[in-house]
Amino acid sequence: MSAVTLSHKRILLIDDNPVTREALSMILAASGYCVALANNGADALCRLREHRRPDVILLDLSMPVLDGHDFRRQQQEDDALASIPVIVFSGMDGAAEEAALLGVAGYLHKPVEAARLLEAVRRCCEAKQAVG
Repeated sequence: MSAVTLSHKRILLIDDNPVTREALSMILAASGYCVALANNGADALCRLREHRRPDVILLDLSMPVLDGHDFRRQQQEDDALASIPVIVFSGMDGAAEEAALLGVAGYLHKPVEAARLLEAVRRCCEAKQAVG
């Protein structure tokens, strides 16, 4: 996938930690992605319903207001949002198993390594492009 193609790929990054949001956002933007940020699941749902849909959602599980589990359930219940692939990232014990139960496209352990992040996002974008 070329840099020109990546520049059109939109990522929604949902995490309550501003340091994590900034670090992951910088990695993605430096690789040509357009990144939007949300502080929690409720903020993300509002953004999704009011703005252009992203190609991939990066979702932390542990957040105030509306956590990743509840965000994912509401996303799946909304026909307009359900098809957006989600990659969960978390540092909690057992998070990989929780992510699998949520039916997400991928899981990354915190702290997230840049190469793994970019590979997971690239795979999701390619899979979505192949589907249509």
